[in-house]
Amino acid sequence: MRALFWIFLLGCACWEAARAASLVPGKAFDRLITIWLENQDYAKVVLEPSIADLKRKGILLTRFYAHTHPSQPNYLAAIGGDYWGLDHDDMVHIPENVSTVVDLLDYRNISWAGYFEDMPGPGYMGNYSDGQTGNGTWDYVRKHNPFVSYESVIMEGERLLALDSFRAFQRAFKAKEVPQFVFMTPNMMNDGHNTSNKFAADWAHKFLQPLLDPKAFDEKTLIMLTYDESEDYSQPNHIVTLLLGSAIPPALKGTEDSTFYTHFSLLSTIQNNWMLPNLGRYDVGANVFQFVADASGYTKNKEPANAASVNNSISYPGFLHTEPTNRLDIPIPNDKLIGAGGLPILDKIKQKWAGDIKKVGKTPYDGSGNVHDGDNPPVYNPPKAN
Repeated sequence: MRALFWIFLLGCACWEAARAASLVPGKAFDRLITIWLENQDYAKVVLEPSIADLKRKGILLTRFYAHTHPSQPNYLAAIGGDYWGLDHDDMVHIPENVSTVVDLLDYRNISWAGYFEDMPGPGYMGNYSDGQTGNGTWDYVRKHNPFVSYESVIMEGERLLALDSFRAFQRAFKAKEVPQFVFMTPNMMNDGHNTSNKFAADWAHKFLQPLLDPKAFDEKTLIMLTYDESEDYSQPNHIVTLLLGSAIPPALKGTEDSTFYTHFSLLSTIQNNWMLPNLGRYDVGANVFQFVADASGYTKNKEPANAASVNNSISYPGFLHTEPTNRLDIPIPNDKLIGAGGLPILDKIKQKWAGDIKKVGKTPYDGSGNVHDGDNPPVYNPPKAN
């Protein structure tokens, strides 16, 4: 039994090394690591000394907005281009015909992984698990790991094995084998959910120091520190996001960027940087991080026409909404959109949805970049080019 255990560990280590073996260069960065903290208002976070110190080393995005409340839909949105009307944190399953950022990265053989603190083991799909704190309030939670809710990820063994703990990240970091796209969430203590704004900010500051060392990565690395949502539900869902790392031009360190962004901007920025196809959903039209747009010559960032009327606090109708009257089928992707990577929808998605696109004929995805919530729900129209 012990021999099998060591064979398993060796296999995981070899697999991690193989995934990180070949590098696909990007226009502004060669690696993106996004780290998520929990439930804090912009105005409070920017006053934290630890955040202020980090700001000196990067770019503060001053108009970054989450999509809704509570936490889980924001995580789902960042990798899938929609949150499917979700208005709760319970376990959900999104059908296999719905693609994610994983499909886009795999299109160009860009290595990726998800690392989740106190996750018990590779590919764990349970709802929660106690970890290092031992306080019985759960450390790892499924709702902060968006990949396991998408069947297009968990139904493929190799993809499932790409979801692992912080211990796996530390092994990869030490060996200089960190994948090119990394999604990380700390446990419920360190992310601030069960502690405080100060606790999470101080944790992030300490955790980031080795990653910000000039010798940490040989490749241009962008580190995106963000929050999932704000604390105050009565206000627009305004959150802090910092861009850090060796990919930040020296002249931009300590600056601010007032462009309008949402969690969908993670997808559009990745597509722009690596010239990737799109998902045909709200990823198209979301603004690209401006320093990346400048590096690539992208000129289509714009202010959403309805930005002032949406506070992003109430979920719009959708497949995962709890209210039967607000429950809808999963929308068809818009196969006529061109994304920030300059390419159309991923061909695999177009083929997978071809029958539904022909039969249903209407979609909420128009590539406009407009934002939506329960008071300003999406409008469905026949697919057309953006």
